[in-house]
Amino acid sequence: MLITYPTFLIRDVSKHMRKAFGLILSFVLFIMISCNNKPIEPFELSIADYNYSIAYSVLYKLSSEKLTITFRGELENEKDSVLYSTTELPKNKIRQLSNINIDSLNVMYSNNCIEDGDIKSFRFTKKGKSKSVSLQNYYHSELSPAIEIINGIVPEKFKMYYDKAELIKEMEDCGEFQIIKSWEEYNTEK
Repeated sequence: MLITYPTFLIRDVSKHMRKAFGLILSFVLFIMISCNNKPIEPFELSIADYNYSIAYSVLYKLSSEKLTITFRGELENEKDSVLYSTTELPKNKIRQLSNINIDSLNVMYSNNCIEDGDIKSFRFTKKGKSKSVSLQNYYHSELSPAIEIINGIVPEKFKMYYDKAELIKEMEDCGEFQIIKSWEEYNTEK
């Protein structure tokens, strides 16, 4: 049996469905905009990128408001110098970093199969607490995106060496990691 509905009823239902869809879409957009306008929780994340072979490091200091890159000479009487600074930051990505729970971080993550010296030292400060974390040829799902964010902001000549795909592949190939929960634990293992 075929049921037919009057066309005025179908148009009326269709009109109400469009109206309901419009209300839902408006609500979703309102939520997205209000979340984007929410203040970013203050934090400071420093990443030291070392080159031991020629005695220097570059410090990338990122906060909820500013990014500064500083050359730090490791030789005696060598002065630090600011290489780059900006306040033009991608707010959504900065908000993502500000949401990292520093209490959940261990102090060292290392891929045991590679010893090429690719070491990034992170210092994360938030709500009066600080945590230092060392990544040694290791992709960390919360901290490593900070490198991607910084590299997306700075000019080419100031980008940190970083190859996410290669890091993940090397970790999968190796399968042996050293994860240290505290520096006290690290010192007792030596």
